[in-house]
Amino acid sequence: MPNFPDPRRHIDTQIEIATSPERVWSVLTDTEAYPSWNPFIRKLTGRLEPRQRLTVRLGGGKTDGGMVFHPEVVTVMPGRRLQWIGRLWGVPGLLTGTHDFEITQTGHGTLFRQSEAFAGVLLWFYDVETVRAEFIKMNRALKSRAEAA
Repeated sequence: MPNFPDPRRHIDTQIEIATSPERVWSVLTDTEAYPSWNPFIRKLTGRLEPRQRLTVRLGGGKTDGGMVFHPEVVTVMPGRRLQWIGRLWGVPGLLTGTHDFEITQTGHGTLFRQSEAFAGVLLWFYDVETVRAEFIKMNRALKSRAEAA
């Protein structure tokens, strides 16, 4: 039987935000407010500290509860970067995503970048490009909320 490598995919989105990196970080890390503004990550609970396990609920409407998973926080650099790694059903090798939020000061405010690196055998069957639109929606909502203050 041939040995096929696990497929890998990467999604990268970004948006310019006309406010300080500190303000963007403040909005991004105020997870209690997510249900009121975040169209992608509807709920996030847990401590944003390395090696902490989060509970994240994506999407979902009135009839659909969305998808819940429990990523582990990998990197926290206040005002600059937040990263976690999640595994579908907690099983390594099926579908693993390393989600990254990066904040960079620019001459006009802040560049916010949201990306995810995917790996696992389920990528043979799942098109991660469907996630790109959700990242873009969240980026726009973050921009709107951060610039409104």
